[in-house]
Amino acid sequence: MKSTNWTKTFVALVSASLLVSACSSSDETTATGEAADVAGAQAVADQYEAPPADLVLTTPLSRAPDSGKYVISIETPQPISSAKNDAIQQAADVLGWRYQRVLMGTDAEAAPKAMDQAIALRPDAIHISGTPLTMLTRQIESADAAGIPVIADSIAGPPVAGVISTALDGDAQVEEWGKMVASQVVADSDGQANVAIFSITDYSILNVFTDAFTAQLEAQCPDCTTQLVNQQVTDLGTKTPQNVVSTLQRDPTINYAVFSFGDLVLGVDAALRGASLTDQVTFAGQTPTPDNLDSLKGGDNSVWVGFPVQILGWRVIDTLARHFNGDDLAAADAAFLPTQLLNSDNIGSAVLDEDTGYYVGVADYQGEFETLWQK
Repeated sequence: MKSTNWTKTFVALVSASLLVSACSSSDETTATGEAADVAGAQAVADQYEAPPADLVLTTPLSRAPDSGKYVISIETPQPISSAKNDAIQQAADVLGWRYQRVLMGTDAEAAPKAMDQAIALRPDAIHISGTPLTMLTRQIESADAAGIPVIADSIAGPPVAGVISTALDGDAQVEEWGKMVASQVVADSDGQANVAIFSITDYSILNVFTDAFTAQLEAQCPDCTTQLVNQQVTDLGTKTPQNVVSTLQRDPTINYAVFSFGDLVLGVDAALRGASLTDQVTFAGQTPTPDNLDSLKGGDNSVWVGFPVQILGWRVIDTLARHFNGDDLAAADAAFLPTQLLNSDNIGSAVLDEDTGYYVGVADYQGEFETLWQK
């Protein structure tokens, strides 16, 4: 697949096969009796089963970045955050930048406190991830007043003053992932999908995924049904497994469990085995963990969209380098992350990180970045 056609191909296919209506705001959908567009769904899904050809981002920096910058990440307490920030460290080392992490706690004020700590260290830039910008309004204003730019990934909505970009793993990318997963579910189920969606609605970027999934599913398969089952952060690996079991027991017609991020599956497999429900549902979702991908390797029939954790980390440094150079960020903001639909048929050929097991998609991504950076 050519990177320049990545978004255009998807939009063209969706436009040709769908008459899209507004997404319902209800937590549950009902059958309508209308026929599913299984062929159209399969056509969309087929475009994303091949591995990405390159980084998608192809615009080089205007010049090699200056060394000596100092960047701080606010690290949230999830394994995927640590893996991404490890990649940021590697990219920073290439540019001769200093990199530090401020670990965020789990209490209600953890994010503002971590941000205040980072500002006090007077870095050249601060990186945040996942935390809604509305929770950090005062801190972003303080950073802006101190001349410290903020870059955010995995955030819903446009940038505010003081934030140079929210494009990475942002609205457009996550909407695409929701549509990709929905198309695969419609195709694989032959238009017979009854879906329970498990998510954490406190995180607006996850709502972008679930809304896009639901809208695409309704458009391609009006007779398919969805219900949203909200979770709390503290439910991961504790209450969520039993919540999944209870949901399936209440409605035995559910045949797909969709997760807005892979860590929600923690403990679910064991809970389903204990309740003899393993054969009832197929898993699907975004941001798969190494365990999710290992299950695919083991032959299960789930489907995930590849989330290139390491490349996302390098893209954070790339965007900051462009900003410090005074380069226009438009090309970088418009370039999606390389991705693909992952299933048991193609997981064997998918490019995974040898050290962490996360999806990468592009084997020589470091070399491609160094070329863009004129290193």
